[in-house]
Amino acid sequence: MPVIQRCSSVSSISRLPAALFILLGSLPAGAQTADSADREAGEAHYRLACAECHEGTLLEAPQRSALALFPPERIVQSLESGIMATAGMALTREEKRQVAFFLTGQQAKRESTSLSSFSCHPTRTADMPLSRPVSWNGWGGEAGNSRHQPDAGGLNRDNVDKLSLKWAFAFPGATRSRAQPVVTSEVVFTGSQDGTVYALDRNNGCPIWTYSAEGEVRGSLYVDADEQGVPEIILFGDFTAHAYALHAQTGELLWKTPVHDHEAAIVTGSVIAHDGTVVVPVSSLEVILASRTDYECCTFRGALVALDIETGEERWRTYTTDLPRPTIISTAGTQQYGPSGAPIWSSPTIDAARNLVYAGTGENYSSPANGLSDAVLAVSVESGELVWSAQLTRDDAWNGACSRRAPNCPEEDGPDYDIGAAPILTRDEHGREILLVGQKSGMVYALDPAAAGKLLWEQRAGSGGTMGGIHYGMSASPSALFVGVSDLPTNNPYNVGPGHPGIHALSLSTGEILWRKALSDQCEDSRFLCWHGISAAVSSAEDLVFAGGLDGILRAFDPESGDILWQTATLKSFGMPNGIEARGGAIEADGPVLVGGEVFVTSGYDKWNEAPGNVLLVYSMNGQ
Repeated sequence: MPVIQRCSSVSSISRLPAALFILLGSLPAGAQTADSADREAGEAHYRLACAECHEGTLLEAPQRSALALFPPERIVQSLESGIMATAGMALTREEKRQVAFFLTGQQAKRESTSLSSFSCHPTRTADMPLSRPVSWNGWGGEAGNSRHQPDAGGLNRDNVDKLSLKWAFAFPGATRSRAQPVVTSEVVFTGSQDGTVYALDRNNGCPIWTYSAEGEVRGSLYVDADEQGVPEIILFGDFTAHAYALHAQTGELLWKTPVHDHEAAIVTGSVIAHDGTVVVPVSSLEVILASRTDYECCTFRGALVALDIETGEERWRTYTTDLPRPTIISTAGTQQYGPSGAPIWSSPTIDAARNLVYAGTGENYSSPANGLSDAVLAVSVESGELVWSAQLTRDDAWNGACSRRAPNCPEEDGPDYDIGAAPILTRDEHGREILLVGQKSGMVYALDPAAAGKLLWEQRAGSGGTMGGIHYGMSASPSALFVGVSDLPTNNPYNVGPGHPGIHALSLSTGEILWRKALSDQCEDSRFLCWHGISAAVSSAEDLVFAGGLDGILRAFDPESGDILWQTATLKSFGMPNGIEARGGAIEADGPVLVGGEVFVTSGYDKWNEAPGNVLLVYSMNGQ
């Protein structure tokens, strides 16, 4: 239940799913009576604590139809120690289980994911030494986060139409799949919604080892390798604001370190490493907590945290705001604090030549807005010193209260123009180094890393808004920048001009729009939101561009014209490849990973009423 919200009013409850009545009808009379009592109690608790948000009022909250697909154990965990813990504070353990039963029709178990729960068999085992280097590492494939793969393993515009499904892997207990994989020719490393980290057999997707983190793993993992590029340490962060290091060969925990002390802190962005240091971006859920009228808003401040790769010990910490202090009393009588927010949602980017790490920030959560929100920060990898910053949007303070006109909305009231996409460090057609930044405003910027972030050019690619604009990431080839634009129609009132949902190519040196590809609406009637925009990150090869859509369609484009060369629908069932039903849905966040003639992509997203799913898909030429 990924929204921290204690809703006060009661809204109508839709009827229970037919499957629940069938389930109850098949039970013995005594069990029916007990389960009926649990259902009634769970309904009452749901009405009080959850219904207003999850039945339409708060757009970010998964809708009731999505909650029905959740494993009951995850609902209990969310109410106990996860992102619904605030709403669950007044409930006993048994009452939380009753809510889960009411929503799903299933009683919560207490089992964690293990290798014994899978029906497939890997061709490799954990005691077979890893010997091959990483082919796509971290979020962007390399330190500059270009999301460009020069060698696509023979995949090109002439044979891309031969791509077909090689294998699928279904994540247990998941209704979203958004942890982008890291790939070698032997192993696929990835995280999942229930916090399980997997080493999967590259040949067939069967688990080699698993590790259970404390919370959801949303970002890409990062592999620290030996001199030959062979994986040694797996690095990542989770939804409980911990960073982890695992032994790449076995999945054994090497260390675990908390990276922030705020109760709502989380790690959603991918970590990155350089010269013995892992850099962790820290964001938070306080932006949603603030929608509560009785919440004293706001005290979280975004941060970059550097840890020693070998020990997990903290080397430095750089905050994005000063320490929040009391400001005013809200109209509801609660104390306000500021400045706050400026979270770091996405992967940092390494500039090895300058020994800098670049990070994009989000909006402030409360007034006053400060100079490091909606900005690119250049921080010393060695010391954590802020070397320079470039603010792209001034005076942006916003939180979840603004969408409900609640008292905690700051006076600036938006426009909520986070930099959600990792900055890209690359060179333009003339060899000049540039730093490329996409923003939820729909704007793309080129900054000069050699001149303290001086603006080189700017270009509007979409109308922007709270749902993007440019959401999760762009891709830079040697000849062009490829930009995905979501531009959902719900972006009002912060959008500017007409929407351009689709994909666009820009000149690296000038920002000139080389072409736009508007995507046709191929959505079918559904209880879930479907849209033909591109929110997920884009990836490119020498003569191909790949992007997954909110409509669940994965497409390959011609980089010179934008023509669609191949597409496949992922919003469907893929059977039970590892003993669990594999369902695709909306492709919201992670981009395709291109390795050795194969395309790896996750599908399924349960927020914003988008189509849930739980699958990692691998496509290869002729499915071989």
